[in-house]
Amino acid sequence: DNIKEALTPDEKNCISKLHDAHEDWQPEKIQRTFINSLCLAWIDHLETKFPVLRIVSSGKLQLIESELQDILGEKQKISNEIILLRARERVADDLEFNRLNNRVTYRDLHHQLTKKKRIWPIRKLLAEFESEIFRLLPCWLASPESVSAIFPLREMFDLVIFDEASQCFTERGIPAMYRGKQVIVAGDDKQLKPSDLYRIRWQDETEEDPDIEVDSLLELSGRYLMELPLRSHYRSKSLELIDFSNEHFYEGQLTLLPNADHIASNESSVYYHKVEGTWENNTNVIEANEVVNLVSNLVRSDPEKEIGVVCFNVPQQMLILDLLETSFGEQQMTIPESLIVKNIENVQGDEKDVIIFSIGYAPDPKGKMHFQFGSLSMPGGENRLNVAITRAREKIIVVTSILPEQLQVDDLKNEGPKLLKKYLQYTKTVADGKFKPFIAQIRDTKTKWYLKDMVESWGNEKFPDKLFKKDELPFADVSAHLQNNKLGLILTDDELYRQNPSVKDLHASMPHLFEQKKWKHVRTYSRNYWRDQEKFYNEIAKFVAS
Repeated sequence: DNIKEALTPDEKNCISKLHDAHEDWQPEKIQRTFINSLCLAWIDHLETKFPVLRIVSSGKLQLIESELQDILGEKQKISNEIILLRARERVADDLEFNRLNNRVTYRDLHHQLTKKKRIWPIRKLLAEFESEIFRLLPCWLASPESVSAIFPLREMFDLVIFDEASQCFTERGIPAMYRGKQVIVAGDDKQLKPSDLYRIRWQDETEEDPDIEVDSLLELSGRYLMELPLRSHYRSKSLELIDFSNEHFYEGQLTLLPNADHIASNESSVYYHKVEGTWENNTNVIEANEVVNLVSNLVRSDPEKEIGVVCFNVPQQMLILDLLETSFGEQQMTIPESLIVKNIENVQGDEKDVIIFSIGYAPDPKGKMHFQFGSLSMPGGENRLNVAITRAREKIIVVTSILPEQLQVDDLKNEGPKLLKKYLQYTKTVADGKFKPFIAQIRDTKTKWYLKDMVESWGNEKFPDKLFKKDELPFADVSAHLQNNKLGLILTDDELYRQNPSVKDLHASMPHLFEQKKWKHVRTYSRNYWRDQEKFYNEIAKFVAS
């Protein structure tokens, strides 16, 4: 009685309504009803305070999305024209003329650039004609060493951008930083680090400052500057080509949208090519000959494709080059100018349509396997493997003389050889048609209810032949087979949506990419589901019937 007397009128009214709904007073049912009512009231309060939250159900959001996409497309079209126009204006602005109306600006610079004797070095030209040269050439592409040799040590540029900064020594990059008012340092710490092979570096063994101990400019910058991860991967045209690196190097953070036609064709992009080679004098002749045969066959069958050959060491690289010259000469074929043959130390930055990866390692002529993997066994050697296996746009052919189980590397200290074994296992799995893309684990949330679960359950019950599957592809919540047996994507506002920090990416860039890659898709929202389930499911049914 005391508790009843202490209740407020609102609390009494709430209990009365709960009793009307559940006269049997079952605690679990009452609790569920109370929490559900509380959530609905909270949602109603938020939507009253922020009416923009209701636009997903009014059709206004689709209009805003369409307008944003059109504006961004128009901006992209005119950006190049604006840049060229401004560059031309800089050239012609503030020209000086003498009293006879002869142009004085650029006159002496033109003389120095066209004379045949006593030619000035670039550094002196920049010192004398800095303003005129930068009006003509506002953008420069140079190595850090060239920047130090050519430009005075002062702020000359509005912006300095470092690319492949993971390979740049700090002492070589810092002087270039001083030439800019702003600096962008771009690089990938999962790829090659700076190499001092065949180079002389001064090092003070007594210096223990952490800033001195780091080698790369990228690593030093990460200690002081804001880091912004670039997660979109554009080189590879299929998931198989990047999935291994995404799982083992990038923790599933990369996003890749392959072409829908490629997914529908079920054609593999990773090939496991086993030969019976032997490892002798740091080379594998049988593998090298097989690589040459593959190259010549590809050149004959599809001469438009760019081909690259990657191997683990210089001797194997030189052997393949020699055999290529001999083979193409005997067949009276011309070696394509676009063909490259490189080792894992110098292939970073290259990309080709087809990559042939020669593993090389094999038992010796006596059948004994030596587990010596050169630079792959060094600390950070796994980064070399990552570089080698991510150079292909369309296809990678792994030529190997060993099976994955032959690599007894579990007791080795560093990760390089262990990941090589995993990669061979991966390529064999893909080649056998058992590929399943890696799906990164979504960070823990308190939510147990997901819209994709509702869509999958309803879809498989209503359209069992459409094979509704959630999390089958890393870029969509649910996939389903459409009328033409192509995959269609059903996107929700679950975790993939909530964890994307970019509104422009979600509502403009992604829809454009889906269209570009020929993916049919539909975006659904939880609000529409709990407001009118029948209408919600009708929209999905209409989509899968298209």
